[in-house]
Amino acid sequence: MAGIRGLVVGLVLGTAIISVPARAQLGASVSLTHTVYVTVPPRVKVQVANLAFSAPVPSRVSSSRMNVGGLSLTINATQAWVLAIGSSAPKSSLQWSTDGSSGYSTVTATGAVVASGVTAYKPKAADLHFRETLGGGASDEAIVLTITAP
Repeated sequence: MAGIRGLVVGLVLGTAIISVPARAQLGASVSLTHTVYVTVPPRVKVQVANLAFSAPVPSRVSSSRMNVGGLSLTINATQAWVLAIGSSAPKSSLQWSTDGSSGYSTVTATGAVVASGVTAYKPKAADLHFRETLGGGASDEAIVLTITAP
């Protein structure tokens, strides 16, 4: 009997010792603040598509120019960027414009700035219209579009 009484007293004391810290936590409120650092690598995304024309495009724009077509570019970047156009040929027979009706420039080997953007998370669109000078070189010459993100 004495052994059982000692065991019961030990259980009561053990329970009391364990429950005292738990009861002390009931009224306390604890909040933690976590600070998280995330490094997002720079990203430049370019989508290229053919320009959609609402009406049939005539094969002759004027007596000295022929219409080749165009590209629609959408650039989305996490940093500043610059889009340039150039040609791999030393003398190109292609000309480009951003509006398709005026201001055509010859595509050169050195490249020319077409569009640029600052750090923004909204996509920016740029349309490029091309035409070939009559009697120029082959219409399959390479056009080089370069995007740099300094």
